[in-house]
Amino acid sequence: MTRRTVNAMIDFLSPLDVIPGMGEKRISAMNESEITTLGDLLYWFPYRYIDRSIIVALDQVCNYVNETITVSGTIEIVRIERGSRGRLRAKLTDNTGSIELIWFSGVQFFSKSIHKGDTLLVTGKVGKYGQYQMTHPMIEHVKNGSLSIRQILPHYSITASMKEAGIQQKILLNSIQWILDNLKHYPQLLPSQIEIRKKFPPLQKCLMSLHIPESLTDLDNYKERLKYEELYKLALTLKLSKKKFAFPGRAMAPGTLPEKIIKQLPFTLTPDQKSAIATLYKDALSKKRMHRLLQGDVGSGKTLVAFFASLAALDSGLQVSWLAPTDILARQIYHAVSTLLEPCGITTVLLKSGLSAKNKKVVLNSIADGTAQCIVGTHALLQPSVTFKALGMIIIDEQHKFGAQQRLTMQEKDNASDFLIMSATPIPQTLARTLYGDLDIVTINRPPSGRIPVATHIVPESKRLDMEEFIVRELQSGSQAFYVVPRIEQDIDNTEVTTIKDLQTVFTSLTKGSFAGTATAYVHGKMDSDSRDSIMEQFISGKVKMLVATSVVEVGVDVPNASIIVIENAERFGLAQLHQLRGRVGRGSKKSYCFLLLSETVDHETRTKFIVFCKNHDGFKISELDLQNRGPGEINGLRQSGWYNLQFADILHDAPLFREIQQELDTISTS
Repeated sequence: MTRRTVNAMIDFLSPLDVIPGMGEKRISAMNESEITTLGDLLYWFPYRYIDRSIIVALDQVCNYVNETITVSGTIEIVRIERGSRGRLRAKLTDNTGSIELIWFSGVQFFSKSIHKGDTLLVTGKVGKYGQYQMTHPMIEHVKNGSLSIRQILPHYSITASMKEAGIQQKILLNSIQWILDNLKHYPQLLPSQIEIRKKFPPLQKCLMSLHIPESLTDLDNYKERLKYEELYKLALTLKLSKKKFAFPGRAMAPGTLPEKIIKQLPFTLTPDQKSAIATLYKDALSKKRMHRLLQGDVGSGKTLVAFFASLAALDSGLQVSWLAPTDILARQIYHAVSTLLEPCGITTVLLKSGLSAKNKKVVLNSIADGTAQCIVGTHALLQPSVTFKALGMIIIDEQHKFGAQQRLTMQEKDNASDFLIMSATPIPQTLARTLYGDLDIVTINRPPSGRIPVATHIVPESKRLDMEEFIVRELQSGSQAFYVVPRIEQDIDNTEVTTIKDLQTVFTSLTKGSFAGTATAYVHGKMDSDSRDSIMEQFISGKVKMLVATSVVEVGVDVPNASIIVIENAERFGLAQLHQLRGRVGRGSKKSYCFLLLSETVDHETRTKFIVFCKNHDGFKISELDLQNRGPGEINGLRQSGWYNLQFADILHDAPLFREIQQELDTISTS
């Protein structure tokens, strides 16, 4: 590796190897956390600070048990204790008392740096095990009786890889200090007029103060600038993303097709469904290309609304491409739309993996020559070999399963085609406009009336057998059940999580216990798609009565006869995810049940949260609660949105500020 000199012009994009002492092993460990440049390291902020401005006398440590404090004194005794768990033990004294210092790791290192007679400044959490002690405290040698120390000490998150590479708090802080001392050029992201109007401190001052603070009182002022900056960056990214999809479109009208389809339906469209369809038809009539997100609660009819939206393209003699993430979902969509379109003389084809070469060629030719008008498929639709004669609309189901590049690949099939993506997780409208700033949004707010809510119950361990006996009776009367577990197999390397159920163990226990005479199968994400789809087909057809599964069944599985879902270790799932899982049942005329099994170790706060969930069936409210509890990274689709990795901004509280920034950008671009 060629090392650059300190005198070289360094900036935010300079590599880590310019930092003295930053070798290949440490750089590799940093890279694992996406720290590849000096700028990345400067944005690796402390997660807490230790205030060492107050030094506690040793006779007062009794008042600080389980608290982190700073003490000072002289080492009176230091010794290494051998045995099954070697340790370094030292006694620190001042003129008021003493405290014991213990290290279980780094024994050799500390034994060489700590000697009898050394004067130390020590920071750590006070414990009491017979006597007062600190385990693995931070130490700093006091030279010539001087206590000129850094009073506010930043504390950084250090990953396991960093620890293995020898990166400790002091090394990390020294590296950041070196960057701050040597970096002369800072990027100018915010326009100067915004900095002046908002009275923001310079970026250099903000970074210096957050890493090397002189006081804790002014930190919020510096964080405010960085919060605004990261929201500005996100708003700019969304604006550029929206421009990527901004192409001229085609004016399309649905003609009489909707009336022909409505006559075939055994039900009436709801007011919300009609409103959403009208909005999408208005988009279709425009010569501006549609770029919309369609969202709604579980069972609100998103697929039906998307289907009606596609009629504008089909009636205009154009093709529709419907992209689904799994074979089973693609087949379900194909069956539903082909049943409705065939009486209207419109041809529907299914393109998925596993087709024979002969059949695949027939399908591809029909797409290319326009014979196939509605094309439903999986990732196979993304292949370069798939060419359309005249593509009028692209629908992407469960958009969170596809990356931005895959969506762009579909767009490139025909840049004039309307673009509709569907979200499985409902987000409150005001938040949705914030989260998906690059999309126009249409929302189905309410599900069809008259639907019976799924009865949701927390089942204590003492009632497990009663629950199983109830399920057996329901299955014998003709129902079907899902049984969801959080993981495929037990983690043999982690003995601390043995309370977490795994699919293999649960399946064996169920089939040898209460469900020994029940047709039971299992599916999970690591199975090959053919095996998984075969079992799913057996479940849909009724041959399999109970399906044990991971969250692979969370969305896109429609089994009207399934009326029971059991969820083991429900605390391992987010509330929005649980709501999606609960939505797998209650799709038929039978009364449906969702049974939540919680670990006995869950705390009162968690249990209270699930009691609220049991009473709530509004997916929008549940998603908002999940955002408050778990953050956007845990919600399907939001991990790609840019919100999940913000360090200073909050998705709920800062939504108004984000919209203000979006308006600011619009003003700048038009001025």
